[in-house]
Amino acid sequence: MKKAVLLDVSAIMYRAYFANMNFRTKNEPTGAVYGFVNTLMSILKEFEPDYVAAAFDVKRSSLKRTEIFGEYKSNRESAPEDLILQIPRIEELLDAFNIKRYKIDGYEADDVLGSLAKKISSEGVEVYIVTGDKDLSQIVDENINIALLGKGIEGEKFGILKTNEDVVNYLGVYPDKIPDLFGLIGDKSDGIPGVTKIGGKKALAIFSKYDSLEKIYENINDLKNIDGIGPSLIKNLVSEKEIAFMSRELAKIFTNLDLKYELENLRFSMDRARLYKLFKELDFKMFIKKFELEPEVSQGTLFQANIFQEKEVENEKAESKNYDKEIGIKMQDREFILVDGINILEEQKEYLGNYTKIASIYYEETGIAISTEDRDFYFPLFHQGLLNQNIEKEILIDFIQNLDIKFIAYNIKNILNMDFKFKNIQMDLMIAYHLISSQTKVDPLMPISEYSSIEVKDFKTVFGKQEGALISTEEYGKYLTKISLGLLDIYDEIEKLLLENDLKDVLHEIEMPLIEVLSYMEKNGIKIDKNYFKNYSLELELDLSKIEKEIYEEAGEIFNINSPKQLGEILFEKMNLPSGKKTKTGFSTDVSVLEDLDYMGYNIAGLILEYRKLNKLKNTYVDTLPTMVDEFSRIHTTFNQIGTVTGRLSSFEPNLQNIPVKTDNGIKIREGFVADEDTLLMSIDYSQVELRVLASLSKDSNLLEAYREKKDLHSLTARKIFNLSNDEEVSREQRIIAKIINFSIIYGKTAFGLSKELKIPVKEASEYINKYFEQYPRVTTFEKEIIEFAEENGFVKTLFGRKRFISGITSKNRNIKSQAERMAVNTVIQGTAAEVLKKVMIEIYKLLKDKEDIKLLLQVHDELIFEVKKVALEKYTQLLSKIMIETVKLEDVELEININSGKNWAEAK
Repeated sequence: MKKAVLLDVSAIMYRAYFANMNFRTKNEPTGAVYGFVNTLMSILKEFEPDYVAAAFDVKRSSLKRTEIFGEYKSNRESAPEDLILQIPRIEELLDAFNIKRYKIDGYEADDVLGSLAKKISSEGVEVYIVTGDKDLSQIVDENINIALLGKGIEGEKFGILKTNEDVVNYLGVYPDKIPDLFGLIGDKSDGIPGVTKIGGKKALAIFSKYDSLEKIYENINDLKNIDGIGPSLIKNLVSEKEIAFMSRELAKIFTNLDLKYELENLRFSMDRARLYKLFKELDFKMFIKKFELEPEVSQGTLFQANIFQEKEVENEKAESKNYDKEIGIKMQDREFILVDGINILEEQKEYLGNYTKIASIYYEETGIAISTEDRDFYFPLFHQGLLNQNIEKEILIDFIQNLDIKFIAYNIKNILNMDFKFKNIQMDLMIAYHLISSQTKVDPLMPISEYSSIEVKDFKTVFGKQEGALISTEEYGKYLTKISLGLLDIYDEIEKLLLENDLKDVLHEIEMPLIEVLSYMEKNGIKIDKNYFKNYSLELELDLSKIEKEIYEEAGEIFNINSPKQLGEILFEKMNLPSGKKTKTGFSTDVSVLEDLDYMGYNIAGLILEYRKLNKLKNTYVDTLPTMVDEFSRIHTTFNQIGTVTGRLSSFEPNLQNIPVKTDNGIKIREGFVADEDTLLMSIDYSQVELRVLASLSKDSNLLEAYREKKDLHSLTARKIFNLSNDEEVSREQRIIAKIINFSIIYGKTAFGLSKELKIPVKEASEYINKYFEQYPRVTTFEKEIIEFAEENGFVKTLFGRKRFISGITSKNRNIKSQAERMAVNTVIQGTAAEVLKKVMIEIYKLLKDKEDIKLLLQVHDELIFEVKKVALEKYTQLLSKIMIETVKLEDVELEININSGKNWAEAK
């Protein structure tokens, strides 16, 4: 039986867009197109269709369903502008595959798909509709199947609904009864109302006895005999009968639209020339490689796209060439070696000991995978939760550190933290990929899928729901070596892209040397006083209890303060306070709403804000940190080099960078971080490093003069915005406001944002910002230069060459463009400041790495925390000060530091 696949374009492209939001070229976003190609390839491999067609949605305003219900789909947010920009490219892609596109004014893609499916099915062809929409399940029949995107189980990519029973298992009713079901429960995603307070569970209870709206209303008085159906629900059913029948009409798929259709016109083929041109313009080098598209052989050739037939990628490559021409990977007859014993390790000594070319190494907790040009090795460390007893870890460490192999890796810090050492690490592909893509997700499959023709699947796809204990060491080893092989395959392409984008210096002079520094810091950890945190937790409990009582007194009743729903009802229904905004689930009680109410003078809002703040501190830090210590009461955070697009380091498990800095509670948390015996904690941080970077880069004469003459910049700004004469004194409050404004310029804060922070009218905030730019006019010009550069190139660069691709910088939507402009300016300033600190950390590590009397423990934004022997404090104060001030020389501005020490972090701060 022949097969046809029908594509719900909206469903596919939305999923693709959100999965690949950071993908773009210099000129345009590309993530949705990239993801669409990948999904299309998966679809064609999975179903091997003879025919393919695609359906597009039309504007909501033209839909005939809005004539039935004016609010239909009115709750849908507009498509992201970056996605809209990619729709013509997706159309180009479909045209290059000769996939016919359908769109009918007044009707949705579902209706087009339903009508096409019925017509094709009537010709004896099996149909698969690829969609994310459960509505289409209503047209399942003997020839029509639904393939639900992302709903596969046991590693499958699609959830297939083939039979009535499949639909019942999925939605609880037979296909033809789905509109009746939606008549009761509605569909929030489409704005179909349904009957108030009837959800899926209650609706299915009713359907177990009466399977249509007609039968339900004929037996309305008997519904009381069904468990869970009380008088109030029956009352809703009676009063909203018209809404129920209207909702059913809205949910029905049209299957008889007049379509110009000939089955043979739906045969698809691949126009290699058009595909090559499209992929070239979109910089999809991996797809050019995977499809084997070359300019000299891509001159309009059309053929059935049988390259998607399921077969091993290694064999596919081997048929066309035995070795990859650039990196010399042998794809045919590769040997997999499970090194799970001393004898096997000895057998491989000669090969690995004499191998001096590039190899890849990849680590997960179970073990280490290494791929060379023709072999894949798996060294199990742990399996089924047990340490491998056949090869002691120390023997493996000694073996690997003596190899002369030029290793490339992904997230090499994880292996270093296991005490492995290497003679030669060429590249960490995780960081390299981050530099060329601005991608912040840790996932080796992302760069592999983008730049390699080797297909590497994720764990769930390979193993489904198998428990770790059920996966053999060999199976898992082959899975990990597939990843290491993929990493080896993309090395040359990543190297080339780094060169093309002038990013090699950033990688090799900043990011690669920093890896060892961060590993050293993570292994050091920082000590905490568990008893201190226990006592502080009790103190916070009392404070929270007190605030809780005050909130209940204000509200006039006891309720769950942590329930947004209950809190919304108390504030906006019972107390009748002005409500800022409403969400699908009720009134919003987020921070901005509460801050507005607090500003209006409603005491309960301020109490709730304080309650949330203390509760978060207690749960996130005070109660949690003592559970994360090692045997020496030390906490080991993990530093993430790719966690931010600006280049700043982030930390997690635990995140020590989000502890409040200036608040009393933040200081109290820091008191719990303590120095070890006979040592002190020493803190060194830069004074206004980002403002100094701004002064240096902008060359604003007033900023430069302020720093050159060591004036108080915040007081200087205060004088200007508050029109103070030289004789008038700057008050503490005025200086604080000026300080906030100085830093707001770096972060691109708008007048509205500043007004919210300072709790002043927007007009007043706007005047402050205007006066700031009058005081520092070159800053305005500098920011405009950054924005113009971003508009022209699609990215911005820090002083040291790091790039960030700026999405939305040429958007016609003012809000999106403004946000992109803020990102651009912020990245240049904050990114440069972050790299100053990274360079300093590298130099400090060179001094400290072999020292016993001092350790570098933490980096928190512009601050470094050391643990130093008391007798060595003065010596290191001088040495470290010199490194901090002299490692990086900014033009026209000197860097300044603050140094403090004490028995805990609060004293050192």
